[in-house]
Amino acid sequence: MAVLETRSEITPAVSNQYPNYVIGVLFMLTMLNFLDRQIITILAEPVKQDLGLSDTQIGLMTGLSFAIFYTTLAIPVAALADKWNRSRIIAISIAIWSAMTVFCGLAANFTQLFLARVGVGIGEAGSGPASHSLIADLFPPERRAGALGILGMSIPIGAFIAYAGGGWIVERFDWRIAFFMAGLPGIIIALVVWFTVRDPRGNIPLAQAFKRDPSKISLKEALRTLSAKPAYWHLVAAGILVQFVAYGIASFYGSLFVRVHNMGYGELGWKLGIMVGLSGALGAWLGGKAGDRFGSLRATLPLVLTSLVMLVSVPGMILALYAPSGNLAMLLLAIPTFAATFYYGPNFSAIQRLASDETRAMAVAIYLLLAGIIGLGIGPVFVGMLSDMFSSDLSDSAALQRALAWLALFNIWAGFHFWRAARRLQD
Repeated sequence: MAVLETRSEITPAVSNQYPNYVIGVLFMLTMLNFLDRQIITILAEPVKQDLGLSDTQIGLMTGLSFAIFYTTLAIPVAALADKWNRSRIIAISIAIWSAMTVFCGLAANFTQLFLARVGVGIGEAGSGPASHSLIADLFPPERRAGALGILGMSIPIGAFIAYAGGGWIVERFDWRIAFFMAGLPGIIIALVVWFTVRDPRGNIPLAQAFKRDPSKISLKEALRTLSAKPAYWHLVAAGILVQFVAYGIASFYGSLFVRVHNMGYGELGWKLGIMVGLSGALGAWLGGKAGDRFGSLRATLPLVLTSLVMLVSVPGMILALYAPSGNLAMLLLAIPTFAATFYYGPNFSAIQRLASDETRAMAVAIYLLLAGIIGLGIGPVFVGMLSDMFSSDLSDSAALQRALAWLALFNIWAGFHFWRAARRLQD
């Protein structure tokens, strides 16, 4: 009896410790996720010089190559994560994207680098849905938001390490070494997940996981339901445009400061990391707070406020592009960076309000698919093509400044759609 009492006393402690252990592991892998995703930004200029790439190719390498499968695989992998062993999905995903990050460092030409980045996107498509699903099972509702909040903190940390660490390494060693050092730790984390993280569902046969669940709404049915809600499509359009601008400028951060301000990669890395981390985190936090506070007064107010933030970001971004010093440019770039994350809370909150219980998950998935393909995939390519086009009459630095200035105007378009979504919510 004494033994049984001792075990019953120990079991709650173990059960509390294990979810905390899992969230720690997921924190590390999500941090590596964004490190491997973003490090290409700080390395773009030395890669371009070494491999003789154009700005269009830089845009393809940083945006479209990653987005092709990252966005299109998100929905089927999320569906698989609802049925199969999520620990296995996460471990396989991180092993793929980490190995492909290492292969980026081995690339000898544009085609090899493009294909390696495609592989990074394939791997990263699987970790997010499975991680969120696993947290939902391991943590009770009263602890779930806090667990997801901890996971969310890993994103700016990963971006900071990508910029600061990547800049330091490329300045002292080589861009290839930066890719190696970014990718190799993920192989270790993949093994840790495979052998130490258990899925509460147990071992489910893969063949069983692929059987269709008739109780789940199909993509076609969800589209039919959502097509009758114009406000939803205004929110989708606004989100696409915000990401179009955000990923477009992020892909050329390094090139902008190196070409225009002759900033060293080490200095650029830590300054860019601090700017993106602080302004991005502040934007997301204030956007969520504003959404809760003003949304309780009137559902349309957060969207109207987001529309105004988008408009203010345009002159801020243009002033940053033509600032006389690199430090002032970095400070002013905090304005569009703030706007790029401020929209997140109000936008997703409104989408959840519009969607029914049956279409809520699919409404978010459809949005992420379209925003990823167009925003992440085409935004950087758009900037690169414009820069190459303007370079026939301007220097490389002036051509890139003009291309990014044109990009800034798309936030006016995004603001329009937020405003229209607010108007349609009133209908």
